[in-house]
Amino acid sequence: MTTGGVLAPLRRSDFRLLWIAQTVSIVGDKINQVALSIMVYQVTRSAVQMGLVFAITFLPAALFGLVSGPLVDRWDRRRTMIAADIVRACMVLAIPFAAPLGMWAVYALAFASATVSLLFEPSRMALVPSVVERDELMAANSLDMTTSSIAELLGIGFAGALVAGVGPSYAFFIDGATFLISAVFVVAVRHRAVRRPLARMGFDVVWHDLRFGIDRIRNDAVLRGLLLTYSAIAIAAGAAITLSMLLALQVFEGSGMAPALRVAVVDLSTTAGLLVGSIAIGMGGSRRPGLKYLWGIVAFGMLMLPLYFVKGIGVAAVILFALGVANEFFGIPMLTMVQTHTEDETRGRVFAVRMTVTRIASVVGLAGAGVAAQIYGVAPMIAVVGIYVVLIGVFGFLMPALRDA
Repeated sequence: MTTGGVLAPLRRSDFRLLWIAQTVSIVGDKINQVALSIMVYQVTRSAVQMGLVFAITFLPAALFGLVSGPLVDRWDRRRTMIAADIVRACMVLAIPFAAPLGMWAVYALAFASATVSLLFEPSRMALVPSVVERDELMAANSLDMTTSSIAELLGIGFAGALVAGVGPSYAFFIDGATFLISAVFVVAVRHRAVRRPLARMGFDVVWHDLRFGIDRIRNDAVLRGLLLTYSAIAIAAGAAITLSMLLALQVFEGSGMAPALRVAVVDLSTTAGLLVGSIAIGMGGSRRPGLKYLWGIVAFGMLMLPLYFVKGIGVAAVILFALGVANEFFGIPMLTMVQTHTEDETRGRVFAVRMTVTRIASVVGLAGAGVAAQIYGVAPMIAVVGIYVVLIGVFGFLMPALRDA
């Protein structure tokens, strides 16, 4: 696919507006992530607490994610995204005022914000196929990931400097503003869809819709294979988030750099890799997404293994860059395959089921990695996760439908 092909979805105004909204919001999210991790670690000095705070942001999807699917399929997705942005802005802006009450208040707001996000992200992912052509989906997803990486790079760099200079509290005000800006762009989206009215939210309605989404995945070999393998990967991805932060804060503590800058270097390296990987896979076209997905998993696991031996932050940055590239070679094909194997009226439920299962797995990885690192050390756990990921990729190659998708 040519560069022009990669940029083709931007000619569609609705996708362009969603793309801008997403970019602005992600800048704020990265500021929030850096500020929150530094705040928690400075207060607690605990690897377990580091894992816990990230697990809390994933926990709502594990508890309530299945309910979001029926709502996304029944409600207007554009209005749902606008409301979610406004509510999340209010919650993030409240964090600096809640922090003096104790970390429990910060955790509660982080949990609440992540709960509202359950309606935003499935709505956005389900809306994209409605505003671009089918043959533009890989390019659209590549653009999403590319600009996400650029936005994260900007957010991380700014957050690292901001937190190092004035402390984490100010970062939350900027994050809240980005949600409001995102909402303004979503308001301008012209696409409208007729949704089935949700007269009541009884258990029977939810259960019927959930069963439909689960059956849709179970009866499609590609969706079923993706759910099995990506859920297993989500455990490793969650662990990698916690372990990378601990790598910056503990292993490289003697580097002479401030904690916020160490976190920024680690995160910037990975994000730069995500940027390069998203561009590369977008230019590679939409053929054989299944093979790209599986080889990306294997490469990710293999690249984690050298981190066991690394003692310097410079060498680690190079490896983390390569990990970011590998991540996009399984992340973007996964998203594209889900979108192309579902229909518009069921896409929200399928995404919600996938998100719920993978977020449960992510919580296990996020929290478990902190506990395991406290007991066995950061480097040994990185090696264990790398071997585990390679085995998942090998398992995926044994599924013909997934391999040949």
